[in-house]
Amino acid sequence: MATGTNRTVSFLAAIVVIVPILVGVWFALPMFLPMYLWTKVDFRQLAQRYQLPEEALRTKFRMRVRYEPRGEGDPLPWQIIDMQPAWNTVYPKAEDETEVLVRCTFISANDGQPPSTMMIGNTYKDRYWTVEGWRLPPGALGHHPKRPVVVYDPLSKDQMDIATADMTRMTVQRWESDDLWPERDDGWEPPEGQR
Repeated sequence: MATGTNRTVSFLAAIVVIVPILVGVWFALPMFLPMYLWTKVDFRQLAQRYQLPEEALRTKFRMRVRYEPRGEGDPLPWQIIDMQPAWNTVYPKAEDETEVLVRCTFISANDGQPPSTMMIGNTYKDRYWTVEGWRLPPGALGHHPKRPVVVYDPLSKDQMDIATADMTRMTVQRWESDDLWPERDDGWEPPEGQR
């Protein structure tokens, strides 16, 4: 066998091994890195589209959120409880959302998908989280036009302990929900038997 043929066979064997490994790495990256944030969220373009300051859009909030579906099949089961810095300090012209539960689209910065609800049980501990993330305007990234979009950092996700979650639940029971605001009505109704 000629020397050139050996080199060609080695090169093809390397390609056959390296290409599938690279493809596997590409699909595994969203488990560890914020690929969705890097590839799909363009803060400059969003700032131009929504006429908002880019610096404000880039603000990373520390949020308390809860999983509180309105019924079976609710496409927007997540609510923002509060945020640091406060919403109206970053956007002074926006509606004051102090003591208001804000229903939102809640997606991961890694893959653009909502968190799995498989591990959310019946205890408050499973339903109340603290996360860091970016709050984008309603309709951003092609999501629901009446609800804000939260792109959260999965590595920052921290479930509240059961005592804190229970205290938070009792506190927010007295708060207003933006589900009742006509300008934020997303048109979703629970199935007939759940009303």
